[in-house]
Amino acid sequence: MSPTRACDLVCPCPPAGLIDVVGKKWAVCIVSLLGRYGTVRFGPIQRCLYGVSPATLTGTLRALERARLVRRVTVPSGRGPVRAYALTARGAGLDERLRPLVDWLQAS
Repeated sequence: MSPTRACDLVCPCPPAGLIDVVGKKWAVCIVSLLGRYGTVRFGPIQRCLYGVSPATLTGTLRALERARLVRRVTVPSGRGPVRAYALTARGAGLDERLRPLVDWLQAS
């Protein structure tokens, strides 16, 4: 194909916006954590991801929400309803595909 001709190939890359979200430092860890444990409150997520600041965690969770990978849910507790996070169907699909990579990294 000549460099002056337009490309007739279909790009296999997903939309750049999704890569921007999944490429965030803690995004894969959050998706993996929620995939493993289901609905989890903010505090336990932060404690599990040692070293993440509250502001960074909040920003990453919001980005995952905007990408429709994570949703905020209300769960009952002894002190009234509290907010927690869970994967959407799209997020569960991503977790399923990331799991072999995460397992490989943990084995290394």
